[in-house]
Amino acid sequence: MKLINKLVAFVVVFSSLFILLRIYSDYNQVILMADLEDIGGVPWLYSAVCLIFSILAGFIIQTQWGHWSTLSAAVKGEVSALHQLWLWSTYFPNEVQAKARESIRHYIATTIEHEWGSPPHEESETASQALASIRENVSEMFDRQEYLLTAFSIFSDVLRHRENRLHYSQQSMPKPLKFTVLLADGLVIGLSLLIGVKHMWLDYVFTVSIALLAFSVFLVLDDLDSPLYPGLWHLTPEDYERLLAKLK
Repeated sequence: MKLINKLVAFVVVFSSLFILLRIYSDYNQVILMADLEDIGGVPWLYSAVCLIFSILAGFIIQTQWGHWSTLSAAVKGEVSALHQLWLWSTYFPNEVQAKARESIRHYIATTIEHEWGSPPHEESETASQALASIRENVSEMFDRQEYLLTAFSIFSDVLRHRENRLHYSQQSMPKPLKFTVLLADGLVIGLSLLIGVKHMWLDYVFTVSIALLAFSVFLVLDDLDSPLYPGLWHLTPEDYERLLAKLK
């Protein structure tokens, strides 16, 4: 719904500007509503701007989508490893098993609370301490080597996926690059208002379509740049919440 509301608001504002410019053009005899052949190479220049924007946006989306996919895989991998460690704790002595399972629950709860909070992408000291508690409980299995090796292997998977999650959640576009994308997006939208043809409705349909597409691309890029911040499209701690509910 947030996406639809933003797109509708953009279309309303853009349509108002479109109508005002066309009325101004007719009233002041500005050459705006002309046939394409009457405005020379302007459409070709505009096409060059759109081409540059599309190439730039394409490369950035590909890179950011790679970060998104790796981050999503890290989240699912960490949740899966925690679940495996919980199941493997069945082989622990009863007193160790109870402490290990409580540590796992505590770690999941603190991860949800602190590492998806504000700011959402920083490492939480509380979650790190809970993770250290899990490691200490696993270390108590030294007298049962056949279980210790497997438990440490699973725990290593938890650490690896956690490191990947924290690393890729902090990956964002450099500010100059993001400013360049915003500038190119603004040019595509703004210049589309200045190129018109005599067929009013055809002009409107094509103009608003180009502007809406450019605006949508920027919304996608902005969301991919901040994958854990609440937005139109972002990762949530839903997998952790489901696992925590299951373990309880």
